[in-house]
Amino acid sequence: MRKPFSMFIRNLSHICKLKPYKETKWLMPNGNPIGVFVYNCVAEQKVPIILNDPKIATWYSCGPTVYDSAHIGHACCYVKLDVIQRILKNFFNIKLVTAMGITDIDDKIIKKAKETNMHYSSVAKQYEHEFWIDMTSLNIEKPMIISRVSDHMMTIEKFIKTLLDLKQAYVTSDGSVYFDTSKFPLYGKLQQTHILGDPTNELKKNKMDFAVWKGYKPSEPSWRTSWGEGRPGWHIECSAMVSKIFGSQLDFHAGGIDLKFPHHENEEAQSCAFHSTKQWANYWIHIGHMNMKETKMSKSLQNTISVPHLLENYSADTFRMACLLSNYKHPMEYSDEMMDMAQDVLNKIKFFLKDVSFYVNSSDSTGLYNIKLMKNLQDVEEKNLMALQNDFDTPTCIHSMLSLMGNAHMVMKMDTTNFFPIPIVLIAEYVLDMLSKFGLELKDTSSKIISDSLIDTLVEFRHTVRSSALKTKDKELLAACDLVRDNMKAANVQINDSKTSSWVRIK
Repeated sequence: MRKPFSMFIRNLSHICKLKPYKETKWLMPNGNPIGVFVYNCVAEQKVPIILNDPKIATWYSCGPTVYDSAHIGHACCYVKLDVIQRILKNFFNIKLVTAMGITDIDDKIIKKAKETNMHYSSVAKQYEHEFWIDMTSLNIEKPMIISRVSDHMMTIEKFIKTLLDLKQAYVTSDGSVYFDTSKFPLYGKLQQTHILGDPTNELKKNKMDFAVWKGYKPSEPSWRTSWGEGRPGWHIECSAMVSKIFGSQLDFHAGGIDLKFPHHENEEAQSCAFHSTKQWANYWIHIGHMNMKETKMSKSLQNTISVPHLLENYSADTFRMACLLSNYKHPMEYSDEMMDMAQDVLNKIKFFLKDVSFYVNSSDSTGLYNIKLMKNLQDVEEKNLMALQNDFDTPTCIHSMLSLMGNAHMVMKMDTTNFFPIPIVLIAEYVLDMLSKFGLELKDTSSKIISDSLIDTLVEFRHTVRSSALKTKDKELLAACDLVRDNMKAANVQINDSKTSSWVRIK
């Protein structure tokens, strides 16, 4: 039964330290809390994730402007977004409907086309193709819906026409269309903008106004509209495509922190104006920069590293582990030391799993039950679930699992007189299951560490313990047997019980 929302707030208030939402510009959605808090830049604090449908959420990620090859700064952003999506799906059973926009018409693409003597669409197709190859090589799940700007010109035109009809935008003498920020009082709610803007453009009414349509230039691709010829501005693209797909309300809108202003700010403003609402996207998720020696990684600074070059030296799992060890909101500083640390963590996990395989298959002793280890596993499971509920705190999860493995490893190495296969195996399976849900492939440990014979031994041992506990009505042992059964489900092993026997089904 779902807990009342008031109880849910009280239970996690010590973690999130909530301010009254009436002090912020964020509006709490109507619907069902899923038990997770996420940082929201509008509220300037962690807020509860509330969905209209408790099991379905819409998600839009700003994709690349495809004028050049992706670098590991892009990879860091998309790996971290992939991790968050996997957490929502794998730990909280949310059915995410995911979409990504591809900017295939832009100043930079037009410039690259001129430099290479190619058609702008050929440039876009080439680098988009590279982008998806890079994402696949990093085990990033492809979005369900991919929207390219070039495929949505009619949608964009209708969106702008509505803004003009609502007097939320105006046409200038050069055929451009600007959004009138003075008509939208909430402009700047994602980021304070009082010192920003372009005061030099004499065609604009206000310095914060931004172009939703760029007037015709002979050397650029253009499309005819009712107000004149030209091409769409950058910000309008996402708003028009998202509104076509998801309508007037979006649950999650994600991208790098560099998109917070002006891109996301402008998206929110024009979308709220278009839909006549005060809040378009309920949750903005921004990924921190990846830096090189305290400098932002960017093509203009010529300090980028391509994804193929990264994978010449490190595996996709190593890069993902580095991302997991960093809070998604915080900047990461790329270095060999950082990657070596991530590789060391992966090696500890792999060595532990190999030690477990040797441990459970090499002993001639009769298996015993270790309540302390099982309690340790249960505590870590609860702690990690709470960490994920608290703004997707993956670093805490990784460190908790390392501590758990350390305790299990100490038992395997130090206690040579006793044999504890059940808790050791369950800890190993828990670690594998967690990492798999985070998107690690662990290719050299992908084969199951539990052989068929070991499963049979474990089930037989549990049945003996359970039968004895039923006779003596030992509730503690029965609860322990139930815990073993429930934990084995994570390894896709279903244990079924009857009065006379227990049997197993591998899912």
